[in-house]
Amino acid sequence: MSEGQTPPAEPARQPVDELLERRQQALCNYLDASADIAGSRIRANLAGWQRWLGRLPGSPVARATARRDALVRDLAVHGVGADDHRWGVLSGAYVRSLGAPLCLEDTLAELTQRYSAEHPHWTRRLEALSRATGEARPMAAVGDRSVVADLTEELLAITRSAPDEAARQRLSDHLPGVLRPVPSDIEALRRNDALAEVVFDIYADTIKLDNITVNPELRGTGLGTAVLQHLCRAADAHHLYIVGQLVPTYRDDDSAVPKLANWCRHHGFSVNERLGGRIVRTPSSVPGSAAI
Repeated sequence: MSEGQTPPAEPARQPVDELLERRQQALCNYLDASADIAGSRIRANLAGWQRWLGRLPGSPVARATARRDALVRDLAVHGVGADDHRWGVLSGAYVRSLGAPLCLEDTLAELTQRYSAEHPHWTRRLEALSRATGEARPMAAVGDRSVVADLTEELLAITRSAPDEAARQRLSDHLPGVLRPVPSDIEALRRNDALAEVVFDIYADTIKLDNITVNPELRGTGLGTAVLQHLCRAADAHHLYIVGQLVPTYRDDDSAVPKLANWCRHHGFSVNERLGGRIVRTPSSVPGSAAI
């Protein structure tokens, strides 16, 4: 099995480094535009009775405001406000291989369009959450983590009240792994999409985990950890063991298996590196098992 997360010791430039650089640049552009608005308003106010002219279309204030508003989209596209290496409600990035961003605002917009006719009350909550997310990103980026907690709580409530499993899955992808709702059918956790691939089989009381691989452009964001946490919680809820083999796919050197082994141990697995990297995780319902 492979988490698909590139270790930071790799000499070459890593996808997560580029992602964080783009995220920082998007924030700097937005803050610079916001400062320009403030400066333009101060200059307009100093003009005395002419200050109202500064608010007309084409004025410095109007131009600065238009520039700032145009940059709001970049905050979502590059996941501004998210923790650097932990997946959560503000996480996301522009994925070049898809030619599109993966972010909460886009998911909310798609679901609003799809479900507005049959579930108008629910989609109004999606619209409100989308607005709140856009407003929270710059605040979270400069250190206000309370807004992240509020967004996460609202997203979790909306996810639980989703009209069907498809919508629930789309929203769940934006939650931390420890908060994602556990499905009644664990088979629903198999996936192969733009975010991640999860391959496993179920035999009696055991999940045989073959692979967890995240999109290469999202490695290092904590997405693989969120996916594994969700699977482990689901296994606990269904009283299932998880077994597998450590077969790294993201690099080919002597450090790959130990790094992957440590990752698995952190999530409650026993690892035997001598036996080809065999891993076993006992469900929490069994006495003496380790919790995540």
